[in-house]
Formats: sequence, structure tokens, C-alpha cells
Amino acid sequence: MDSKELIFEGFNAVKSAICGIESCVNGRSVIRVLFSKARVSKKRYEYSWLNGRAVSLGFDLVICDESDVTAICNTDTHGGVVGIFSHRDCGDLTALINDAAQHKDSWYLSLEGIEDPYNLGFTIRSAYAFGCAGVVLPNRYIFGADGVVCRSSAGASERIPFYRCDLIDAARAVRDLGFSVCAACEKDAVSLCDHPLTLPLMLVVGGEKRGISSSLLSECTDKIRIDYARYAGSSLSAVSAAAVLAYEIAEKNGKIVKND
Repeated sequence: MDSKELIFEGFNAVKSAICGIESCVNGRSVIRVLFSKARVSKKRYEYSWLNGRAVSLGFDLVICDESDVTAICNTDTHGGVVGIFSHRDCGDLTALINDAAQHKDSWYLSLEGIEDPYNLGFTIRSAYAFGCAGVVLPNRYIFGADGVVCRSSAGASERIPFYRCDLIDAARAVRDLGFSVCAACEKDAVSLCDHPLTLPLMLVVGGEKRGISSSLLSECTDKIRIDYARYAGSSLSAVSAAAVLAYEIAEKNGKIVKND
């Protein structure tokens, strides 16, 4: 494998990455997709879908032995499909400003210290489901486990824009656009029950070990805490806290779609 190539295992991950390309979200290109010949007859929909995209996007769909698929995967849960993609393009601070100016009815998620690919994926999965317009990551974040992030986010990471920039600069920039910048923390914070979470806003969530840095916290306009139903002896994980907050943002702004 070339260092410029990334592996996406399983049809759903490959499909999500391709959909992100088609919607101009991730800026990737498809290098090739391998499909186990032993599974073509059982997975006619998956094969047909990929074959159609291979024609329209101009990549090679390679029918091969399943051992060839397994040889380049990190797990044995690939389902006979593996995609090789280029690295994604992330927007910079200017792109974030331009996008935020067009989404005054939405919210963004800024993550500091959440770099484990599984936790990142789980967090993005919730944010995407509840209407997040984009994810802001620090400059130091190193991509490379995108396939893991994609699978743990159920494909959401490939369907939402990423911005990589200085988080303090990002907070200041969206503030200038009229966004509130809400930090998830406990000290000197308002209860989530009492905060309106009015859009537009940027939600800032920190990692479980260090939380949000004092320098970034000082740029936030609001501090919000999650209250519990009983004494738990510890805080929620960053992934769980982000999910609770994302739901509340959507619910308080009338964004929840009821499937009655």
C-alpha cells in the first residue's frame, strides 16, 4: 500500500466514501475497489451499485479471490469488499468561515483532544444524526485511520465536512459571525436544562483526560453542564456527552424529525 492510499473495509464504508465524493464533501478520489468473486452472486445489489459508480467515476472495480481482499484488510469483517481511496481534503479556517456564514440556522462541532478513531467516529455519528453542519479539528490532528472512523460512525464521517484549523481562531471567527460558542464543562456552567442552545452555535467538546484547554475555554461565550438523575461518581464519556448535547441542540431548535 502506498502511504497516500487509505483502506475502507466493507460495502457500507466504501459506499459512504463514494457518496462523500459525489456530494463534494470529502474531496477524495477512488483508486480502486476489490470485490470477492465468491460473493458476487449473493451480493448483487452491492456489486451493481459499485459497478455503476465505477463507470460514472472512472475507477477500477476488481473481481478477485477473497484472499486478495483479506490480505490488505485489518479485520476479517470486510464482507468481501474493500476500497482504496486517497486522503480526504479538509477545509481550512477560511472555508469554515465561508460555510458558517451560509449556515446561520445550524451548528458546528469543535473537538479538542478526541483523537482515538473509534471515539471520533462514535461522536461524529451522533453529531451528524442531529444536524451538525461540520466538524472542526485541530491542526495537529493526523489522518490515517479514516476507514476506522468511517465504520465506527456508520459512514457519517464521509458525509459531513471536516475543517482543520486552530480551534481558538475558529471560535473567534464564528463568534464574529454571530455564533455562540458553547463549551461542555462543569465549572461555572449553566445546566443544560436551562440553556436555550439557540442557533447558530459551535459546540466545543474536550477529551476525557484533559477536557477543554483554558485558552480555548476563555474564547467560549457559554459553558454548559449535563446534570444527572443520580450521583454517578464520574462524568459521562466525551462520546456520550456529545450525543446528549447534540440531541438537545436539535430538540430545542425544532430540528427533530418525528417518524410517527
